Amino acid sequence: MQSTERNRMARVDADEVKLCEVHKHNFGIVALYAQITLGMITATLLAYFLLPTLISNTDDAIFYANVFAAFIVMISFSIILVATYVYRQNRLIVTDRNITQVLQSGLFSRKTSQLNLYNVEDVTATENGFLSTTFGYGELMIETAGEQANFKFAYCPKPDYYAKIILDAREKLLGQMKKQSAEDRKQSVKKMGKEVLDKSALSGGEIFMKTR
Repeated sequence: MQSTERNRMARVDADEVKLCEVHKHNFGIVALYAQITLGMITATLLAYFLLPTLISNTDDAIFYANVFAAFIVMISFSIILVATYVYRQNRLIVTDRNITQVLQSGLFSRKTSQLNLYNVEDVTATENGFLSTTFGYGELMIETAGEQANFKFAYCPKPDYYAKIILDAREKLLGQMKKQSAEDRKQSVKKMGKEVLDKSALSGGEIFMKTR
C-alpha cells in the first residue's frame, strides 16, 4: 500500500504542469567509481602477486589469478551498474503546484515526499568549494512552513537556476490564489446584494398588497 502511494506521488497528475525534473549531478558518484576501481585494481594485483607464492605450478597460479581477476572485474562492474541506477533514481519533480522529492538509498529503499508550493517558505542554493563551483553543483534547500521537514537535495546541478524556477512557480501560485480569493469575495458581495434586493422587492410587494 505504501509503495503504491509513493509511486503515485512520483507521478504528475493530468491537471498539473511539470516545470522540471532534476537529477543529481554526475560528480556525486565519481568518488564511488574511484573507490570501486581502486579496490578492483588492488585485488587483482594481490592475486597475481600472492597466488604464485601459494601454488608451486606457475601456469596454474597464473590461470587461477586470471579467473580471480575476471571475477573481480565482473563484480566491480555489476556494483557500478547498480550504484549508478540507484543514484539516478534520486530526483526532484517540480510542477506548477507541488514539489516531489525521491530519495533512493538502495535497490529496495526509497523515500518519496511531496510538498505543496503554497507551503514553501524559502529556497536556498549553496555551492561550497572549488569543485562545486567549477563543475556547477551544490545543495538545494527548500524550507517549509509548519512542521513538515525541509527538503535537502545534494549534488543538485545549477542550484541557482532550479531555485529560481521553484520561487517563480510559488509566486505565480500565490498570485492565482489571491486572485481567486478576490473573485470569491466579489461573487459573495454580489450574491449578498442580490439577496438584499430580492428581500426589498418582496417587502415592497407585501406593503402594496396591504395598502390595497
